[in-house]
Amino acid sequence: MMESNIRDFIKFVSNKSILITSHISTDIDGFASAFVLKFFFTSFYPDNRCFLYLPQLSKHTKQFIEKILSQFQDFNFKSETVKDLSNIDLIVILDTNNLDQVELPPSIDAAGLKIPVVFIDHHVELHREYPMVLDRLNLVYEDYSSTSEIIYEICKQSNLHLNKLQKHLLTAAILTDSGRFKHGNNSTIHNVSELVGDDLNFQDVILDLKYEKDLSEKIATIKAVQRVKIIKENEWLIGVSNVSSFEARAARSLISIGFDVGIVYSEKKSKFRISSRANEKVCTKTNLHLGKILDHLSKEFNASGGGHDGAASLNGKEGLTLILDEFLGEIKAILSQ
Repeated sequence: MMESNIRDFIKFVSNKSILITSHISTDIDGFASAFVLKFFFTSFYPDNRCFLYLPQLSKHTKQFIEKILSQFQDFNFKSETVKDLSNIDLIVILDTNNLDQVELPPSIDAAGLKIPVVFIDHHVELHREYPMVLDRLNLVYEDYSSTSEIIYEICKQSNLHLNKLQKHLLTAAILTDSGRFKHGNNSTIHNVSELVGDDLNFQDVILDLKYEKDLSEKIATIKAVQRVKIIKENEWLIGVSNVSSFEARAARSLISIGFDVGIVYSEKKSKFRISSRANEKVCTKTNLHLGKILDHLSKEFNASGGGHDGAASLNGKEGLTLILDEFLGEIKAILSQ
């Protein structure tokens, strides 16, 4: 099924001008996927126009790019900034299937979007009614631990030769999103083994992924631990806290100190964000899926949310207290069974 879907996708894009983008605060998976997919398009269809638009990179991605630049002299990352992209034929959105999480170029009317869209993603498929999304061409596979693996499948099926830089990027992305294989499967390990081969030094990739926290992030993490509210449900511990920034890192820190589920929220003027994490054990034993819960809550409260079983987030403008209460209530109901 996946092979035929990839064939349909490749055939469809053959004569299109394409914009490739990803979610806001693009992580390493979104970045690597976009970079290699652009290489795919320009290799197979050199006469097509193909543009990369990644206006907001995460701090970790920026650190990673700096390390790549120091190792690969031929690395040329260019994200469009001022070009008029309103006349493109197709938008390919990577590492999310939620338009609310995407920032399009100023030259494209996001509110009245008329350009066809295709998603390539590994998160839970939201099945939202987006008029311009070509559902039949979407490559959304939740059984993959990263979007980069799906891009690698496209390259393999097309017999596209990847150079050392491209293999390095995809390997790093798969490692980050699979949690160093914790959230992967046999296929994940097999794909990384193929990518590393005799070309890459695996330890070099690991070193490039080392993330250096700055002082403000360290403080946010410490405050999250200081403020945490402890909730016990059966044998499971839930930690709830709040910070002014770095919600995702703070939620991850709650897991690292012993909580089975960590929820951290922030509130700024007219908007808020909830980040959540859960360890593999609680997800496996109880079938907890944070992404599915936040997906349906986002629909109920007109917010934007979703993710994986053990990592999910929600962004909204109103109803923080109600959403937190419902989120906690649904988690507790699952853990109490």
